Amino acid sequence: MQVPNKAEFELIPKNHLHSFAVREFALPRFQAPWHFHPECELTLILQSRGRRFVGDSFAEFAPGDLVLLGSNLPHYWRNPEAAVKTQSQSKAIVVQFREDCFGKDFLGLPEMTGIRKLLLRARRGLHFTGKTRDEVAVIMSRLPGLKSFDQLLDLLHIFKLLNESGEDRVLSSPGFSPLLDEFASERINRAYQFIFENFAAPIQHGQIARGSGMSLSAFGHYFKRATGRTLTDFINEVRVGHASRLLIETDQSVSEIAYASGFESLSHFNRRFRKLNGLNPKEYRCGHNSATRYLDQGRLGVPLFTSWR
Repeated sequence: MQVPNKAEFELIPKNHLHSFAVREFALPRFQAPWHFHPECELTLILQSRGRRFVGDSFAEFAPGDLVLLGSNLPHYWRNPEAAVKTQSQSKAIVVQFREDCFGKDFLGLPEMTGIRKLLLRARRGLHFTGKTRDEVAVIMSRLPGLKSFDQLLDLLHIFKLLNESGEDRVLSSPGFSPLLDEFASERINRAYQFIFENFAAPIQHGQIARGSGMSLSAFGHYFKRATGRTLTDFINEVRVGHASRLLIETDQSVSEIAYASGFESLSHFNRRFRKLNGLNPKEYRCGHNSATRYLDQGRLGVPLFTSWR
């Protein structure tokens, strides 16, 4: 069985005269590997279709696809075949920036609280649609032709539109890239921490509730109101997210991965995995394997145009 490689670290070139990068791609096929980088990334697909992999999520993409990725989240876009004609090339505009690109204190300003929340949520990947996508696409399409200061103003405008959008969807599960939320209550973060550290073993909900100083019933209602999901659902999401990473990056058997991720039976694991991902574990692994085979045939990850601003 062919096993996907672990995500590769991508070094994005920097220019000390500019604080963020605007990159325009025009390639026969998107063939960057399964990779990650400390920079956040906003990607707009202008032309081409294929499959988008972000963390443990994957879905079809088409022209107009708009995704915001947080720091160090593994990802890649894959086309089924290379374009022969120039007019059929895969085209995209990508903006890459570090969270502190405007200075270490910029995001700490009270006025930037919403943007900090946006970038925190983006650490699991955010897919934007509707009016937000359309408005941001217009701005991004003109970015490569603008001068430095105008690009900066437009990027801040994009942040505003994304932050105010109600047309976004989180892509990756909490278990794939576990993180604490500076905006969550101390009780919720304490529960998160306990689950992230103990998901591979049987978890007693009463243990989590006692650690938060609440009764099991009260904490269950509190957790559901705060997160929009039950405690059981969240634990299963964390376990499935961890299992997804093992399916992508190791050659362990499905049953080994199921038990290593905290599931007590293979059938329960398969049901939960399919419910969250729409595929069974073998189909999920096969999807990543087939994409890896396409990527290994040759990579064309050089951008047509790169501008650091």
